[in-house]
Amino acid sequence: MKTKELIIIGALLSVTGTGWASGFGISGKSASNLGSAFSGTAVLAEDASVVYTNPAAMQYLDGQQFSILMHSIGSDLQFEDDGSNTTGGASTSVRDPHYVPNLYYVNNLGNDLSFGFGIYAPFGLGLDYDDDWKGRYITTGSDMKIINFSPALSYRASDKLNLGVGVDFQYIDATLENAVDFGTLCALYSAGPCSDGSQKLTGTSWASGYSLGLTYDLDSATRLGMSFHSTTHHDISGQSDFGGTPAAFAAMGMFTDTDASLSLDLPETLDVGISRVITPRLQLMADATWTRWSRYDELVVKFDNNTPTSTTKQDWHDTWRLSVGGNYQLNQRWLLRGGISHDPTPIPDAQHRSPRVPGTTRNWVSLGGNAQLDKAMSVDLALSYTLPVTTQIDNTDPLGHNLKGEYKSEILYLTAQLNWKF
Repeated sequence: MKTKELIIIGALLSVTGTGWASGFGISGKSASNLGSAFSGTAVLAEDASVVYTNPAAMQYLDGQQFSILMHSIGSDLQFEDDGSNTTGGASTSVRDPHYVPNLYYVNNLGNDLSFGFGIYAPFGLGLDYDDDWKGRYITTGSDMKIINFSPALSYRASDKLNLGVGVDFQYIDATLENAVDFGTLCALYSAGPCSDGSQKLTGTSWASGYSLGLTYDLDSATRLGMSFHSTTHHDISGQSDFGGTPAAFAAMGMFTDTDASLSLDLPETLDVGISRVITPRLQLMADATWTRWSRYDELVVKFDNNTPTSTTKQDWHDTWRLSVGGNYQLNQRWLLRGGISHDPTPIPDAQHRSPRVPGTTRNWVSLGGNAQLDKAMSVDLALSYTLPVTTQIDNTDPLGHNLKGEYKSEILYLTAQLNWKF
């Protein structure tokens, strides 16, 4: 293949190859889970959010229960340049919080069966940068929403053992934006001086997966739990729209609007946990969560206008998140929670880090509580904070644009949840 053709494909890779699968995890699917830093994920049954955390634990809930919650996710993400080879300014992503709702319902059907249904966001992304910043050829903005619609069943197999199963119907809606370096390309093709253009990718997909769970009561004070969420395979179909394409390229049929598609595997997770009642008021929990981020080994993007298929290696690795925490029953009305968690990054090095998801290892500190309003209603509140951290980036795209520097980041989750028993 000719050098010019390789550079054209490189330009498209810099626009599409680093962004679609970025920003996966949304930590915590409930206020009760978040308040103890995820330490009770596989074992606790405090409200209807067990539809996600462990469907087997629905057996511990009586009657019908409904939980609705809202996450406010605020991030302070600052980039400081240290030798990038592109012009432009350092940029800070938008700090406005993102709001993520979740909804769960559980009904104890009797005959050792329970039914549940959940609507929640397991993954997502939302970052915006200045249009003229140094990393604009990789990204100027990303918005990815992923929603699960999940019915589930649980069965009491014995006095000690509960089993659960769920089906996940998952929807993706993604929008990714970049600048395009037409200046370099016009110089290569002797097409005269050109300024930056723009490119916007939009795409949607439906996919399905499943979840499994079990709980086992060793005795009246000690419980073991395990839950598994399968991978989901997405074939995303969308549109690639270019702006500011020079006439010379448009005449050659390059950088013109076209349909595009890619395949994406979201990772499976496995939670294992234990809880122990120490005193009538104090309960301690520990949890380990494995995520198979190695599913995200490459991105394969296909174009409908005969542009060659592009493949970009990511080489993420699997991780284990470790959490410990506790619940303390202060009085009949108030339950207090707290915990800490260590959550390693799957990104192997600075070269594989993308400004779409400048992820880093996170250390969480969480506090929370439950207030019983009456016999039927209660409110959960949770605050979770990741300690400030600095991480390096040295990302070079196929056109040779190098983004080098460091990110400073911290994240704050504020979550409120209403629970209703009826």
